[in-house]
Amino acid sequence: MFRSGRWFTTNGHEVRYEWNAAAGEKGINDAFRTIERARQHPSGRLDGVVCPAQVDTCTPELIRAAVAAAHERRAAFQIHAAQSVVEFQEMMRRHGQTPFEWLHGLGALGPNAIIGHGIFLDHHDWLHWHGRHDMDILAETGTTVAHCPTVFSRRGITLQDFGAYRTACINLGIGTDTCPHNFIEEMRTAAIVARITRGAVDAVRTTDIFNAATIGGTKALGRDDIGRVAPGMKADLVLVDVTHPAMRPVYDPVRSMIYSAGERAIRDVFVDGRQVVRQGRALAFDYADAALRLEEAQKRAIEKVPQFDWAHRSVGEIMPPTFEIAG
Repeated sequence: MFRSGRWFTTNGHEVRYEWNAAAGEKGINDAFRTIERARQHPSGRLDGVVCPAQVDTCTPELIRAAVAAAHERRAAFQIHAAQSVVEFQEMMRRHGQTPFEWLHGLGALGPNAIIGHGIFLDHHDWLHWHGRHDMDILAETGTTVAHCPTVFSRRGITLQDFGAYRTACINLGIGTDTCPHNFIEEMRTAAIVARITRGAVDAVRTTDIFNAATIGGTKALGRDDIGRVAPGMKADLVLVDVTHPAMRPVYDPVRSMIYSAGERAIRDVFVDGRQVVRQGRALAFDYADAALRLEEAQKRAIEKVPQFDWAHRSVGEIMPPTFEIAG
């Protein structure tokens, strides 16, 4: 990702922007080099996405350059947009347009464009906005929304709603964007949150969720060789143990996996025919060693938190533990 500016606050409640156009230009050139290196990988499985970071941290010149580069390189274009009320209001203050009206005017939307989150469209009831154009813009341009339900639902934020986006013929993919990177959990959360948000059990079908998690994502990436089990597809396979206790009794194995078993029943995983998970254990790295290194990294991060916080607070002050730790 690259951007022309950054968010910051001096008082804990006001969002300000610090601009550095030169950093954006350097970032986009670094990104191009990274994409070219990825495409040279002998596996043929790696690529890059041209990704100006956020709609409110990029100049129009940087976005236009990114759009042109994505088309020239036949690459996907991704940007975070409509991910907060503050962002929506900031774009209206600057341009008198919603984030999607502004991006559309720059030529940034289309079948190769992926919007990270895309929650606060003009119909969202947190905005109390008078317009109702954003869904039409996304549908007419063929733009994809990358839906990451868990990270936002933890903060009480949801799409309004998954089923409405599908009805509007907006392509949806599903992402993680938080720890744990649990794709089955994201599918479950997407379905449940959509039904709660709409207040209706038929707000979204499990079929819609599964398709978003598979062919919706491949459509966003412009790939026609993954996302389905069919002749000529890459051999990307997830094998689920239907005898696992959490899968039983089996009537509809897809529903059993999404709503009950989750990742516990996943036995083996193959990527392009190469096994990467066997009997529930990843083969590419040592879990115990990775967890130990993660603990050490967290300690280093905790020590640095005060220098990045606007009030120089410690982690304990910003995020106090659920209960006091005795001893």
